[in-house]
Parts: sequence; structure tokens; C-alpha cells
Amino acid sequence: MIRPLAFLRIVVPIYALFLIIVYIRRDPAPKSDQETESLPPLEIEIPKAIHHVMIAMPKFKPNSHSISWQQSGWKVEYWTEDACSELAQELNASYSKAFQLFPSGVLKADFCRYMVMFGRGGVYNDLDVHMMKALPWKVMGPSREGNKGPPSLIVGLEGDATTKGLPRSPQFVQWTIVSAPSHPVLLDALTRITERTPEFLKKQQADKNGDADVMNWTGPSVWTDAVLAYLDCTDSQLEKLRDLKTAVRIKDVLVLPKRAFAVIQGEDHKNPDILVKHYFSGMWKHEKSWISKILPWG
Repeated sequence: MIRPLAFLRIVVPIYALFLIIVYIRRDPAPKSDQETESLPPLEIEIPKAIHHVMIAMPKFKPNSHSISWQQSGWKVEYWTEDACSELAQELNASYSKAFQLFPSGVLKADFCRYMVMFGRGGVYNDLDVHMMKALPWKVMGPSREGNKGPPSLIVGLEGDATTKGLPRSPQFVQWTIVSAPSHPVLLDALTRITERTPEFLKKQQADKNGDADVMNWTGPSVWTDAVLAYLDCTDSQLEKLRDLKTAVRIKDVLVLPKRAFAVIQGEDHKNPDILVKHYFSGMWKHEKSWISKILPWG
């Protein structure tokens, strides 16, 4: 007969081993709501496509900037001059005519970015823009305030109240544009450029220096004018945009503060609000001698 003490010496280790096995094989400890519930895909209106225009630049060689977009998981498209010309013919005869009339590659590159975003949508970036945050960006999703759906157009400030030397205040970046197809702002930009091209051609031909007014013809000025016309801001809203610290939703447009697309040296590049960084390589400046004058928008 086994004595009680001897019995305990046998049973207790066996029971302890049993508890250890049960603990190891049991389901993991409950996690927080964010850990247990798989988050649904971010609802966005932006097509998952990245666009680069390869006009008015030397032979392109992949670098860290372009590779950052290639690794995004989104489709990446490179638009040559021939491809842009075909798109112009597809979209509108007047676009095709204007595209052929532009006397320089930089004008064509500007115009093509608006056509691509109007016709296809997605994210446009100059080739010297580096992706800092993985896609899709949270700002592409529905607004947390007012139960608004995802924005159809996302623009970032280049110039605010602290910026000097730019022709517009506020002024919007056009080295990065995020849009759903067929947005009215893009249509307005294309229309403004198309209608004013004959006038700009006359001015350029009359100018002894032969300089093209790129800023107002196809560049950030005309883009800013189209954005502001659509937003139809009051004077008070304009002042807020000039001193914008956080993103603001106006209609279906999300306006981002300057650091989002136009982060500058000295700022904390790890800030979660910084989505891209523009390196101002200005490759188009070397296209022709008459356009080599350095402009503040790169």
C-alpha cells in the first residue's frame, strides 16, 4: 500500500506537468481590439496607380526616388511624349492641338500630368519626388469629421504665410497630385491652358529673350488658380489656408499643410504627416538654354 506522502510525491509532479501542457496548448491571450479585428481595407477613390512623366529630361536612370514608388505595391506608369500625345488625342482634340503647339518639353510635361490625372487618376509625382510613407495614405480615406467619404482630390501647399518668392499665396504643389479621374479642378486647369496657349505663344514670340512664362502658362500658378476657383474660398478661409497647420477638407478636396508634400530641410522628416519629399533636381532646366533660368518651384 502506497503511503499518502509517497502518493503526493507521484501525483503532484504529474499534475504540474499536465497544467504546463494545457497552458502551452491553449489559445493565445486575448489581444486588443486593434489586434484581434483585422482592419478592413482603406476606402479610397484614388486609383492604385503611380504616374511619372518622362518629358524634358535627360535619359532616365532609376534612382532611390523612383524605386521608392516601384516598391509601393501600386502600378507604376511612365509617360513618354508619344504616350502623352496619344492620351491628348483620346481625351480632346483641343488638348491634342495645344500639346503640339507647346514650344518646349517642360510645357508638355506640365500639361501631360494634368491630362494623365484627369484621364486616369492616381498619384502623379515628378521623378525627383521620394515616397516617405507607404501607400495607401490615411488621408486618402474617409474624413473622421462630418462623416464625409474619401476625398476625390488631394493637394498640398507649397507656399503659405511663411513662404517668400512665390507668385501665389497660398500656392499649391504640382510635383505631387492625388486625384480620382475626371475631377473638375483638372478639367479647369486643362481648359485654362488650352484657351490661353495662343496668347502665350504670341507673347513668347514677341519677347526678344524668347522666355516662356512657364509659371502662369502651365505651372504652379495656373494649377493654383484652378484649385482656388473650385474651392471658392472666402477671405477668411484663404487666410486659414495661408496658415494651415493641419489638413482641411473643403468640398471633396483635402488640402494638406506645407510639410505633407513640401517638407523642408531642418524639419523632422519622421513626422507622420510627411508623405513625400521633393528633391528639386530640376532636370527640365537643362532641356534648352532659353529655359535654364532657375525658377523657385524647381
